[in-house]
Amino acid sequence: MRTVVGLARDLRAGRCTATALMSELLDRLERQRALIGAVAATDPETAMAEAEAADRRLRAGRARAMEGVPYTVKDWIDVAGLPVSGATRRDRGADGRRPVRDATAVARLRAEGAIVIAISTAMADNARYGHTRNPRDPSRAPGGSSSGGAALVAAGVAPLALGSDSGGSIRLPAAWCGVAGLKPTFGRVPLTGHFPRAGALEDGRTVIGPLAASVADLAAVLPLIAGPDGMDAGAPPVPLGDPAAIEPRRLRVGLITTGDEPMTRAVKALAEAGAVITAERLPDVRDEALELTRRHWGRTSLTGAEHAGLLWDWDRFRRRMLAATAGIDVLVTPATEGPVPLWRESAEGDYQWLLPWSLTGAPVVAVPVGTQDGLPIAVQVIARPWEDHVALAAAGLIEAAHPPTGAL
Repeated sequence: MRTVVGLARDLRAGRCTATALMSELLDRLERQRALIGAVAATDPETAMAEAEAADRRLRAGRARAMEGVPYTVKDWIDVAGLPVSGATRRDRGADGRRPVRDATAVARLRAEGAIVIAISTAMADNARYGHTRNPRDPSRAPGGSSSGGAALVAAGVAPLALGSDSGGSIRLPAAWCGVAGLKPTFGRVPLTGHFPRAGALEDGRTVIGPLAASVADLAAVLPLIAGPDGMDAGAPPVPLGDPAAIEPRRLRVGLITTGDEPMTRAVKALAEAGAVITAERLPDVRDEALELTRRHWGRTSLTGAEHAGLLWDWDRFRRRMLAATAGIDVLVTPATEGPVPLWRESAEGDYQWLLPWSLTGAPVVAVPVGTQDGLPIAVQVIARPWEDHVALAAAGLIEAAHPPTGAL
C-alpha cells in the first residue's frame, strides 16, 4: 500500500522518480475513472511538468517535505487554473470556475512539493460528472460529500485527498470507502478558497481536512496545512501537539455505546494498548444534534428571534458536551449505523453519529477497523477541541491493531 509518508521517503531515497510515479498514477486514474467516476477535472500535462521539476529538486538534494507526492482536491476547494464548481450549483453549466489562486491548504501543500493529480467529485450523484462509486464494491455507495477524494485514495490513484466536512463529509466517505479521514478542530485549517464560503460567524462547522491511506499520513499532513493565513478570521494561532508524545496508558477513553463489531474491535485495541476505558457512558446526543442541524440548514427562513434561539441552543449544546467530556481524553463512537449501503446519495440518517462533533467543532478521526462481510467498517475517535494530536494518537493505536487493507 502506498502511503504519503512512504512515498515521500522513497522519492527522497531515489527508489522511484516523481515522473514515473505520476505517469503510472495518471494511467491508473483513467482506468479507475471508467469504473468509479470520482474525477471532476485533470491536467496531465501540468502534473507531469511539475513531476519533472520535482525530480530535478530531488536529484539536487533540495526536496521539500512532500516533494513529488500526488494528491487530489475536492471540487469545492480552489486550485489555480483548474475548473472547480465552487459556489456554482452542481446543475448549472459545464464550465465551472477557474480560480486564479489556490486555496490556502492547496497552496501550502504545493509549497511542500505535493502535486495535484485531479479535482475529485463532490457528491456521489453529480449532474455534471455522473455517479461516483465505491471502489471496494462499485454497487455500493461511496458516501458524501467528499466522495471522489475517498474513492480515489481507496482505488490507489493518490495517497492523499483534500476534502471538506460540515456534518460528516470527510468522515462518511472515509468510513464507507475504507480509508482514514480527519476532521480537524474548527479553525485549525484556514477555509480561504473554499466555496461555498463558510466563515466562523456564519457556519462554525465546516473544515478542510485530509483523507489518506493511513492515520500516520493524516498526522504528517495536518501540520503542513494548519495555522492562520491572515485571511480567515476564524483560524487562530493555536499550536499543534505531537501525536507521538501521547502515552497510551494515560489515555482515558469514553464511550456512548458498545456492542457492535466496529466498537468491539476499537475498544479492544485501545485497552490492549494500555488505555483506560471508562465505565460511565456519555449521553447519546444524536437526536438533539440532528434537530439543531436541521434548524441550522433552515436558518435563512428563520426570524431574528428564531435565529437567536438557534445560536443560544447551539452554544448550550457545546458547553454541555465540553462538560460531559471533561474527564476523558477521547470519545469513541461508531462512524456509521450499519454496513455500507447499495449505491445511493447519502441521506440524513447516515450522518447521525457524525453531526454532534461538527456542532462542537471537535477534532475527529474516522479510522477503519477492517471489514465485515467484505465491506469496510470504521469508528470515530473524537478529542477535545484543539487536541487534534490526541485524536490522531488514539486512532493510530486502533489502526495498528487493524492495519489498512490497502488500495485496490
